[in-house]
Amino acid sequence: MSLLVPPRSPSRELLDDPSLPDSEMRLSLEDIDFVHRHWGGSRALVRHLASRLGVPGRPASILDVGAGSASVARRLRSNLSNATGELRVTALDVQWRHLAAGRASSAPDSVALVAADAFRLPFADQAFDFAVSALFFHHFSPDENRSILAELVRVARVGFAVLDLRRHRIPLAVIAVAGRALFRSRVSVLDGLASVRQAYTTAEAQAIARTVTSTARAVRVFPYGLLVTADA
Repeated sequence: MSLLVPPRSPSRELLDDPSLPDSEMRLSLEDIDFVHRHWGGSRALVRHLASRLGVPGRPASILDVGAGSASVARRLRSNLSNATGELRVTALDVQWRHLAAGRASSAPDSVALVAADAFRLPFADQAFDFAVSALFFHHFSPDENRSILAELVRVARVGFAVLDLRRHRIPLAVIAVAGRALFRSRVSVLDGLASVRQAYTTAEAQAIARTVTSTARAVRVFPYGLLVTADA
């Protein structure tokens, strides 16, 4: 292991605490959306899905697991609808208040919102074309991720795509030094450091995913992300 890649250090992030005050929760979710828009690698996720979604005469569907405020789910729908035609996107998170925090107040929501457990997805086999997640994988142990990926495989007809952080000392240093200027919430600074410390390397993520499906492949995403994909 490179000296620039510290050992993985699991911890519980503050945003995962249901007792976190709503004001801090909303600010932290806005910070996460900021990360997704600027450094989260969402373009890599869109490119991967765009090349595989879309069957003439058939609506396409995506399930976003661990969706938080559903900002990525909405962005996927906006960016992919023109390429695929009719697109149904469902955002799932165990905390309903995270989903509610991102709901538009003045217009009908563009995605379906579901509060449920990622370990027991409340959907039939092959209910969606694709199952995805973003900045979710690092929250869980290897065994827990195997269980979650098995559920993604079960509900996805075409495949899954998991976008996440990659453990490295440089993003740790950036968050520690610039986090207070970049983020609106103190929770985001602390959780950002915790997220990087417990993230996986590309090789680790691929090894976990390949115990679930032999088609799994992990690649680096600029600057310090990774994308794990598998086809059905």
